[in-house]
Amino acid sequence: MKRLEWDNLHVLLAVVRSGNLKRAAQRLRLSTATLSRRLDALEEQLGGQLLERSSTGCLPTAFGQRIAGLAEQMEGAANEILREADSPENVEGTVRVNADEWLSFLVIALLAPIRPRHPLLDMEVLTTPHPVNLARREADLSLRYAEPETRDLVAEPLGEIEFALYGASHYLDRHRPALAARDWANLDFVGLEESRLDQDLETWWQGLDGAPPPWLRCNQTLGIYDGVIAGAGLGIVEKRTAKLTPTLELVMDMPGLTREVWLCTHRSLRESARIKAVRDFLVQAWPH
Repeated sequence: MKRLEWDNLHVLLAVVRSGNLKRAAQRLRLSTATLSRRLDALEEQLGGQLLERSSTGCLPTAFGQRIAGLAEQMEGAANEILREADSPENVEGTVRVNADEWLSFLVIALLAPIRPRHPLLDMEVLTTPHPVNLARREADLSLRYAEPETRDLVAEPLGEIEFALYGASHYLDRHRPALAARDWANLDFVGLEESRLDQDLETWWQGLDGAPPPWLRCNQTLGIYDGVIAGAGLGIVEKRTAKLTPTLELVMDMPGLTREVWLCTHRSLRESARIKAVRDFLVQAWPH
């Protein structure tokens, strides 16, 4: 009887969900070559083609869809086993927290005091532009900008974060006259690249009279932060993050650029000791 390798089925699920070998490899922290070898091994073992590969991505064959569906059932059963094994008495193990770039920065800045309280606890912070799937155990906790509508998740508000326009001191020193006159046309700006322009945080500069589009664009919000620190121009930075950075100066508040933050977990993990310990810590430590 053939012995299936669960890791290879996990690879198949990642590819089916992402539709792309490269993205699946990044999510699994594998090289694309290793991921391809595992898929080939799985197809050889099962005796059928699982994926249609092209230059634009991957689509499951009919056979691949059936296998992926069964693999999802296996994944669900494995997650149930982990939930049952999660002791309600001992705070130990790994807790994975998911957030976007700004919120990850803040979470990491807060975490140090949890170590002496729970020395058997390990933390992972997973930074993604969009929330991961908590039902699939892609993370244990997730910080989000909206209260989830699904009843499978439990959420509590942490408060709001605010964004404002900042610049590095050495950049501002060279442009004081233009800043004093609000002569935005003669200043430089840093923003996000086009794939992220669907967010209202990335169109703020259009409200500044005469401001040119950002000359430097990044695909991550912390790239803006790095660019502003380096003196590449002005950019939107989360205010608590800016306060942790002595070289940044506030240029202008941006009323309306606020986000309400929700801390979410799957309902089945609500009573887990390790999850509850981290959740309670973040609620208490979150600056208000």
